Amino acid sequence: MVQGTSVFSRLLVVVTAAVALTSIVISPASADSTPAPPAPPDAAVTGSSLVVPGARAMAGPANSQAGLLAAPTGVCAQAHMQNHGWLQGQCVQAGEVVVVGLAGEGLQMEALSLWVDGTNFCVMGHVQAIGWQDWACAAAGDGATVGTTGQGLRLEAVAYGVQTGMICGNAYVQDVGWQGWYCGVDGDYNAAGTTGQDRRIEALAFFVE
Repeated sequence: MVQGTSVFSRLLVVVTAAVALTSIVISPASADSTPAPPAPPDAAVTGSSLVVPGARAMAGPANSQAGLLAAPTGVCAQAHMQNHGWLQGQCVQAGEVVVVGLAGEGLQMEALSLWVDGTNFCVMGHVQAIGWQDWACAAAGDGATVGTTGQGLRLEAVAYGVQTGMICGNAYVQDVGWQGWYCGVDGDYNAAGTTGQDRRIEALAFFVE
């Protein structure tokens, strides 16, 4: 699993300085060829078909600490892409969609770093030739990273959950496109992507509220 680096620390400092988590406008590399990012999910919470190990690993809102936490107030993400390395991190406030990666360019995402403001969270990656990694958990405002770098291995699925509130994920998958939203609420997890199909994730979108 990729550990936190000074790159992430610097990004987190920038994110913390902009505590309002103002939305960053994402400009596609090519308006003609880049698939449009997904719209925010509706009220429906969709279950995923993926089997996620330890999917109830984090205490839900009944935990005493959870009572001190509010719903998520924002989310930041950063993708490590084939032939590019780490792309610029993107941040949005709650109720908006953050998109990272390079949808439609045929390049694999290899690692993901995620920050959630306002609540504790966990994330886990499913990696080519490795399978599911361990959960990476962080306190509100801190970052967690999953996947690999420098090994040429594709990220195939990502599982995620927040201690309070809701987090939704949507993966742009090889030969599939945008899958649709999969949401986890109040300590329950969900996952986006595929396993056992040898398909790369090219981009990921997240939404919290």
